[in-house]
Amino acid sequence: MNHLFAFRRVGTWFFVLALLLQVAASPVLAKEEAASSSPLALSIEKFLADLKNDENSKGMYAGIAVYDLTDKKYVYKHNAKRNFIPASNMKLFTTIAGLDKLGPDYQWKTEVFVSGKLNNGGVLQGDLILKGYGDPSLKPDDLQQMAKAIKDLGIKRINGNLLLDDSYFDETRLGTSWMWDDEPYGYSAQVSGLAVNKNFTTLTATPGKTVNDAPVLTMNPATTYITVTNQLKTTAGKESNVLVERPRGKNEIIVSGTIGVQAAPYAEDVTMEDPAFYVGDLWKDQLLKQGIALHPKTEVKKTVLQSGVPLYTHLSKPLGEITVELNKDSDNFYAEMLLKTLGVTQKGEGSFEAGSEAVADVMKRAGIESGFRQVDGSGLSRFNMITPEQMIETLVFLQEQEYRTELEKSLPIAGVDGTLKNRMKGTSAEKNLVAKTGSLSGVSTMSGYVTAKNGHKLAFSILINGIYKSKYARELQDRIGILLTTYPDIAAPEGFSPPEEKTYPLSALIDPILDTPEAAGVTAGIIIKSLDSKDDPVLYERDADKLLTPASNLKLLTTATALNQLGSDYVFKTEVYGDAPITSTGIQQGNLYVKGYGDPTLHTENALKVQEGVSIEKIAGWLKQQGIMRINGNLVMDDSYFDQQRLGLGWAWDDESYYYNPTIGALAMNRGTVMIEFKPANDAGEPVEINLLPQTAYVQVINEAKTVQKGEENTFAILRDRGTNTIRLSGNLPLDHEGDYERVPVEEPAKYVGSVLKETLEQHGIAFAPKSEVMIQPVPPTAVKWTQFESMPLKEIVQYLNKRSDNYYAEMLLKTLGAAKKGKGSAGIGAEIVQETVASLGGNTTFDMMDGSGLTRYNLISARQIASVLEGMTKESTFAAYNDSLPIAGIDGTLKNRLKDTTAANNLHAKTGSMTGVNTLSGYITTKGKEKLVVSIMFNGYVEDEELFTKMQDQIIEILASYE
Repeated sequence: MNHLFAFRRVGTWFFVLALLLQVAASPVLAKEEAASSSPLALSIEKFLADLKNDENSKGMYAGIAVYDLTDKKYVYKHNAKRNFIPASNMKLFTTIAGLDKLGPDYQWKTEVFVSGKLNNGGVLQGDLILKGYGDPSLKPDDLQQMAKAIKDLGIKRINGNLLLDDSYFDETRLGTSWMWDDEPYGYSAQVSGLAVNKNFTTLTATPGKTVNDAPVLTMNPATTYITVTNQLKTTAGKESNVLVERPRGKNEIIVSGTIGVQAAPYAEDVTMEDPAFYVGDLWKDQLLKQGIALHPKTEVKKTVLQSGVPLYTHLSKPLGEITVELNKDSDNFYAEMLLKTLGVTQKGEGSFEAGSEAVADVMKRAGIESGFRQVDGSGLSRFNMITPEQMIETLVFLQEQEYRTELEKSLPIAGVDGTLKNRMKGTSAEKNLVAKTGSLSGVSTMSGYVTAKNGHKLAFSILINGIYKSKYARELQDRIGILLTTYPDIAAPEGFSPPEEKTYPLSALIDPILDTPEAAGVTAGIIIKSLDSKDDPVLYERDADKLLTPASNLKLLTTATALNQLGSDYVFKTEVYGDAPITSTGIQQGNLYVKGYGDPTLHTENALKVQEGVSIEKIAGWLKQQGIMRINGNLVMDDSYFDQQRLGLGWAWDDESYYYNPTIGALAMNRGTVMIEFKPANDAGEPVEINLLPQTAYVQVINEAKTVQKGEENTFAILRDRGTNTIRLSGNLPLDHEGDYERVPVEEPAKYVGSVLKETLEQHGIAFAPKSEVMIQPVPPTAVKWTQFESMPLKEIVQYLNKRSDNYYAEMLLKTLGAAKKGKGSAGIGAEIVQETVASLGGNTTFDMMDGSGLTRYNLISARQIASVLEGMTKESTFAAYNDSLPIAGIDGTLKNRLKDTTAANNLHAKTGSMTGVNTLSGYITTKGKEKLVVSIMFNGYVEDEELFTKMQDQIIEILASYE
């Protein structure tokens, strides 16, 4: 596979940024360590120790730093150099940089231009052009004011088009690794150079007057740019269960579920694709309302204005005022628009990358000396990483700036307003503490200022990740915030002394590896446990209960559960039906049905085949053998065994073109993908040569890629238009490139199966009626079952899954568990069965599992919980199949090229896991002394070279293999 694709997914810019920031100027604040035995330190340490005693909070880990701005010294630190996902605390970096580079008085403009001539009768013989410059605060009322101004300038009719210019920003409208399931909602609105109403409309559902009446749906502002499909039902009572969805890549809102006839109206801010056209729709409406006539053929289109003098200019509120709304309400859209504005004004490019570089310039002046990673302005991406120390350095830097007052008045005030309105009320922190909060699933942060009892101003940062129950994190933050108001008049907690750090048999060997300065920002969750010792089996652990992102180590749970619950010899079936028995004439009246039951190995006979089993050609061949020559009905695909959710919750929108982010369905094939083989043409200037597998009309390939001379830059890329089966090839491929392939996911996997099956049947000489279609619907009860095809045994499927770390296989297994064991083929029900299995294996179930593969960053689990599964499986009858499925160091799978020529080679059986900022390894190893061990090593939060952490894992494994 072309590794360019996988690397392009992450991009190089924030990696380079992280490395550059390591050599930034030294900070000005004092670096002396805070006293660890002070009453303040002991009080906070007791808070933390108490949390470790509760199963619902022991998994969370905090980084805390408190700095006395008056005495210019730290008064408390805890994990202050570790990297954390900051959530909306990222907005502090963005807004400080915005005020620094643009100034509090900066105003965004939106301009109106005309092309053509305006005659004496007020008729514009030309176009009216609306150009945006990234104003995040433009409202429908502003468009009304602008339309009135146009009317007052004498324009009565427009005979041209309404043109929109949103080119001030680039066309990447969503941040790196934002989650697809957030997209319908206002907090994840698309970012555009021309925007209005924060690029969302508020949809309100009002129950019908009676149970039989349809609910009424309205949008404010009203727009024709979005289509609303109303599947909502009015039910008796006051309860409501309303679901609002927007299919990926579409401007259709589907509202389903129920709303009680006595319930209050339900409101949701909903977003749209390419929101500049939303502006155009509202702009057109306002022009008409002002009595400005439009030619019947007037269209709303995009343009890029090259020059001109504006007819009218609208100015936004000053940045200082907008920053108040941004931080107090934690407005993601404002933050992203500000970040891209920084990019275009400071770096000449309205992109997330350029904006982040502009922020980094300010952070260097703040004295940040170790790497951080910023990929968006709001903190919505989980790729962002900062340390508490870096946040303190930024807050200290702010105190020296002229815009300090503007920024500080934008921060929520405890017990008074913004996101702190309902927190710390009635305490000494009320009206005293100001801070920016941040919250994502598993993440809670708070950073700001508080005035201590002695009048000193304290800067603080509390960053918490690995949260299972969010209330524990908020309570910790509030308790610390209140405590700081009493500083230094704090009494040490009575009878408390910090627990001593435990020493393990392997501590002297492993601690130096983990404590290397290059790994200072990483949270490492590790446990090494003997399977043979009956006394104290734990040979080493560190933060073994902390809930971390497991990446593909989660597959250990999925496959263990599948083997235990379904059995090693379980087979997947695929059924074939007709509306009637097979006739002897070869002419089949009625439909042909194929029903899927989640077989992950269904394939076509070409390079996409990775295991034996059921192929499309085999199904077609069987039908041919039955003498069928013609089918006069439709080809109906039944994928009802699973739900219709095609992607895992929390999967990233910008992964959708890549093989590791496949679409999932009960009837699917080729791991949810097609393959595009490519190589340079014989001569430069010619199109890149490609081959599509399977050869099918189900996908459309648009090849705009060119062959270029040897040595030229390789910019070749394959991307799929979102929500469609249109695949675009672009860029340049040098003549000396050896060629490669890429697998690309397709939409609606059952229809993909049906389309290829129909094409294959026709190739086998089986004809269909001219109006026959491929349809998706359940097999009717009256249908006659003709045959069924069966996969290879589950133990062989699991072996491919774990050795190759195949996401598609894992997701198919998870939904199969839900369907087979509880009658609902969903990831959520499958995860319930996994948790039940973990409990039966002796593990703790206070972890979050949202998919089967580990691709989502919603997943949170501890090293101890993974190790409990590994240990429990050794006592199960399915252990041999489980152990055989794991990659073997130096031999095969994802460990084939690791630990070769070491004592761990052909010894370690383990599952790897890797995503940006995540590196995990868990499995079994036998020591030199013949002692069998389970090991789980989880690294989260690095922003530097991933290879370092792979090497650290390998060093630990070599120690275990050599241990006596």
